[in-house]
Amino acid sequence: MEGTILLLTLAVKTAMGFAFLAAYFRGHRKSALYLSLGWLASATLPANISSSIGVDINPLLMGAATALTLLGILHLITEETEVSIPRMVYYSLPSIPLAYGLIESIAKVSPGGTYVVSGTLLAIGGAVLVEILSSYYKSRAQLFGIAIFLAGVMSMLYPLVYSNGFINEEQAVYISSGIAAFMAYAYYELIYSERFLDSGRFGNGGPARLSLSRGVIVTTPEEFRGMSESLTDYPVLAFLRTMEPVDGWICYRISTVEGSKTISPTSLYRITQISSQYFREARKMGKHGVVVLETPEFLKLYNDFKSVLKLLSTLKDLAYLSNGSLVVITTKEVWGKEEWNYLLRILE
Repeated sequence: MEGTILLLTLAVKTAMGFAFLAAYFRGHRKSALYLSLGWLASATLPANISSSIGVDINPLLMGAATALTLLGILHLITEETEVSIPRMVYYSLPSIPLAYGLIESIAKVSPGGTYVVSGTLLAIGGAVLVEILSSYYKSRAQLFGIAIFLAGVMSMLYPLVYSNGFINEEQAVYISSGIAAFMAYAYYELIYSERFLDSGRFGNGGPARLSLSRGVIVTTPEEFRGMSESLTDYPVLAFLRTMEPVDGWICYRISTVEGSKTISPTSLYRITQISSQYFREARKMGKHGVVVLETPEFLKLYNDFKSVLKLLSTLKDLAYLSNGSLVVITTKEVWGKEEWNYLLRILE
């Protein structure tokens, strides 16, 4: 029975590893690549694998799996946020569990050090993920971070409870299988979320060049209808209230009614976060990012005027920093004279 469960767990973990790897080829995120490779490296743990090359494989696999997972976490943080992680961290942090695993494999000693060090780093990484990415992925980030944290804690405890006889090998297989199932679900929920996979949108064709000018464009709905024809089949990020999106756009509806790809008018931070990720991706890909915001006056109904001005100022800065375009669709008549002058001053 124990062997059957172990083989089933191995098959499922391997299949899930390749499913996560497929997400990398779809979205071209380095985080997906390293997380999937880390998952595949850990697929055989805690099975005892014999070796004929003079080293114990398990500590090496544990160290490699942890190193790859840490690389995935670091890349995921930089992909989603403006946090700049020094290049030395990418080399030094994953090297710690890898070095422990290599030493203990060659020395053929107990892999306790590798498990404890790896578990500590994974637990810290999981907690950091929850703290940093919850505002981007909501419950998915929390689930993913908790799964990584739990795997780290169990890794730290494994040498203590297993080597000292608190649990036997059969119990270890059952526990590890349960944790693997939970982690597979957490990985899948995040890696196959719409936000994570959207990173490949600039590779989906569209015109090589746009005639749209860089910077900020303030236009009326009537003028924009003619302008929008040149944006067909281009991955424009649009926050719309009443207008219909053009083919190829990435559209979010600003609405008080909850639904798929809707944003509440009081959630200005979400517009900023989504736009920041979009412009950052455009900059990395060397593309012309275009963000369209319709009826900012509607946002003023649910927020104070200063908050709306701060939003527009942030979007303007993001557009200029990425050499992209921000298109604001509104009319002078819906604003007070003083408000209109402030708005133009912020956007000029």
